[in-house]
Amino acid sequence: MKETENLERFIDAVQYVGRMLKRNVRDQASPQGITKTQWFILRHLWKRSCTIGELADKLEVRSSSMSQMIDRMELAGLVQRTTDPQDGRTKIVMLSEAGKNHLEMITNAGVALLSDPFSKFSKEEQQILVDLLEKFKSNLSAAFEDKHHK
Repeated sequence: MKETENLERFIDAVQYVGRMLKRNVRDQASPQGITKTQWFILRHLWKRSCTIGELADKLEVRSSSMSQMIDRMELAGLVQRTTDPQDGRTKIVMLSEAGKNHLEMITNAGVALLSDPFSKFSKEEQQILVDLLEKFKSNLSAAFEDKHHK
């Protein structure tokens, strides 16, 4: 067995799971008229409301491009803007009720997709899998930050 075989198997497995999750999101979001980028924005806003600049940084796009995306999402009723109480010049973007409903529906479909395969693991295996993936995510994040801040 060559030295990188397990890493290659890991990459193949992660890429396959990622493709299936993306396909599921696309299948659920497209009929709702939501793009993959809009879904990502909705997911971020689910965690916390933020400014257009913060969203632009998160998606690594220009603020003007993000502003246009938010304009379209606001017209579709998915988000709303409100004035920042700390700085009246700044607008905060937050999910609307319709945005929450769309996101819940898409998220529930993702949970449904993963529920059966995940249930095939014992409770102990589930915990180990989640713990290891969270640890890997943390290690990868640290490595990425180190690489981009040198």
